[in-house]
Amino acid sequence: MGVPELGDDAATRTAKVLSLPTRAAILSLLLRSGAKTVKEIAEVFAIHPNVARAHLDLMVEAGFLATETRRRSKGRPAKVYFTWEGEAGQMPDGDPVEKKQRNELEVELRMLERMLTDAMSQLVRVRELMGESKEETT
Repeated sequence: MGVPELGDDAATRTAKVLSLPTRAAILSLLLRSGAKTVKEIAEVFAIHPNVARAHLDLMVEAGFLATETRRRSKGRPAKVYFTWEGEAGQMPDGDPVEKKQRNELEVELRMLERMLTDAMSQLVRVRELMGESKEETT
């Protein structure tokens, strides 16, 4: 029996999300502002909506974002993306300079917490695999 692949787990997905500055910036925006549509995000970052959707869908798959469909007064319902804490995770109001610094630290803290959680999960998985390997050789 061969060694299982390690590249399809949460830690790898987290690394993919955070490896591009645009994705980190999208996450930061959603943490600060709450839910947004693909179109709104595309406009903020001056990118095509399909590019924004690809970034957002990867972030949903990695567990950084969630989606919900919201009814509007006109037209079809809109799919919105928001952080794993939902809109309750929006940053508090206050002094603009202090708020900006706090926002940056809050985003960094949340990303680090997520990376640590994923790394611990990966560590447990590797230890389990190593334990299985020792049992197979004895």
